[in-house]
Order: sequence, then C-alpha cells, then structure tokens
Amino acid sequence: MGFFRRLFGSEAKSVVESVKIETRPEPAGIRQGFSSEIFEIPSRRFMGLCVRSSNARFTLTWNDNFTGRSKYFLLRGNQIVAEGTLARPNDGAVTDNGTFIFNEWGTGEGLKGTFRAFNDAGEALIAKKFAANLFNNGLSLDGRYAAVQTANAPGSDDCSVLTVFDLVQRAQIGRFVPQSGWADQYRFHDDGTIDLGYQKLGFFRYSLAGEFIDRGLWEEAQLTRGDYSMTLITVQRILKDHGGKPDLDLTDRLIRAIDRVTPLIMKENEKTKALAKRLRGECLEACGDRAAALASYLEALRIDPKVGVKRQIDRLTKAGQP
Repeated sequence: MGFFRRLFGSEAKSVVESVKIETRPEPAGIRQGFSSEIFEIPSRRFMGLCVRSSNARFTLTWNDNFTGRSKYFLLRGNQIVAEGTLARPNDGAVTDNGTFIFNEWGTGEGLKGTFRAFNDAGEALIAKKFAANLFNNGLSLDGRYAAVQTANAPGSDDCSVLTVFDLVQRAQIGRFVPQSGWADQYRFHDDGTIDLGYQKLGFFRYSLAGEFIDRGLWEEAQLTRGDYSMTLITVQRILKDHGGKPDLDLTDRLIRAIDRVTPLIMKENEKTKALAKRLRGECLEACGDRAAALASYLEALRIDPKVGVKRQIDRLTKAGQP
C-alpha cells in the first residue's frame, strides 16, 4: 500500500493557516490557458502556478516537479484551508464554493492518469484512475459537475473517452467517446446533457449516454469554419454515412467546403492535397458529373499514387469517359 500511496497520493488534510503570499505575472511561453500568475508561499518555500475562482475568494496553486510528489494548496484569501501532495498535478480548476479538481499525471512508464476532485475542506470526492494519459478537464460553475477527457491510448478501454461526474453524489454519470473529438472546454446542464466547446466553432451538445444531439450543427460548423484537416474528415464521414451518394444539395455543400480549405493545405502536405482531390471527385461523381470526377481522380493520383482512386478511374474510363 505504501507504494500506491506514494504514486497516487492520499486524501488532502484540511488545515487553516494564515500565510504571506506573493504573486507575479507568469513569463510568456511557460504555460497557456490555465494560469497567468506564478504563486509563492515564502514561509512554505513553495512556488507554483495558480488559478482563482471567479469570485476571487479561492486560489488553487500547485507545482509539478516532474519526478514525483508535488504540493498543492487551496487558499481562502491568505489562509490555507487545504493542502496535499500528488504525483504530478496539472490542469487545476476551482469554483466559487471551493470545490477543486486536478488531472494527476503520475510518474513512471506507461499511459496512465488519475482524475481527482476535492471539496473546500480538502476531502476527496472523486479519484478515478485511467489507463490513458489525461488530456484536459472541466468543472461546472457551481462545483456540482466535472468531466475529464483522456488522450489517445491504443488498445485501452480508456482511449479518448470523456467521463462525467456528479460531485455532489460522488458518482460517475456519463462515459463516451465524443464523435467530435477532443474539446477545448465544457458546459454542464441539469437535464442530462453536456456541451463540448471548440475554438472558432462553438458549443455542441451530447447526452450523457453519448448521443450527439447537435451533430448536424457540428457538421455544418466544420464545413463552413473548420480547419482543413477536420473539414476533410467531416466530408469523408458524411460521404460514408450516405453510402457515397448524398443528395445534390448536400453534395454542393461538400464541394464548397473542399474548395474552401484546399488553398489552406500546407504546400508540402501532398497526401492531404491528394485526399482533397479524391473527395472532390467522389462528390462530383455523386452528382453525375463523371467527366469532372475523372479529372479530379487523375489529379489526386498524380499528387499521390497511393491515394486509392485507381478503381474509380478504371470504372469511369470503362464507362466511356475521355
């Protein structure tokens, strides 16, 4: 048991202690997103990153010493109200009522991570281990709900899974692999749904059972505003879902999406350029313009001989296309 305590940490102990604290702006380039200050507790010889609750009542600070046990503190004003040690805590978040969470990355080899949630007294609410690295997390404004997203972990049941918790009930209430991929942020609702947020695209709703409620809105956002990689993936998925034969209106939208992102593809990314030509050919063939489809397939083949269009070219050539 001693080994696992050292590796995964123990429950935080509640302590109230007034301390002197110092803060200063975090140098640019150290870390993006979660923190904008370096936080010091000189009397504890502690320095780390910090986040604050939206009402500025609570401060959560931690460090990641990369090699093992790392300290964290929860402060109300200048009073330490909870503290503890974890194996590489990251992605800290705290709400107005003092509920706080961490992604504990752990040490040693292998894909792993532990999601941890605590109340304002430092008592453990959730400790969920995963056989995958942890990508990010989210916490509702009222501290009731939390979510953690794992990274890619081939062969693991925990690969790319989003897990949602009710921290009041101290229970897992949802687990699924989002069809829209890894989100940047999360919004929680009491009706059994969760919104996944993506930069430049917006928020899209899922049920806690994993039903993609806003799939249509997501696809439209990707076609009209997505980057070239996700747009082409979306086009590919839509073609597959429609058996390669979407209706004319949808086909026109797909072609416009391909044409929008094709100039954005990096010059040296030959495989992606070939994929764009192939997908455009599939759309043109679906709407009956076989001559233009053949030309697009031939261009894809010229760019990348392994793009996978030889069968389509043979079919159209045998059908009498020039």
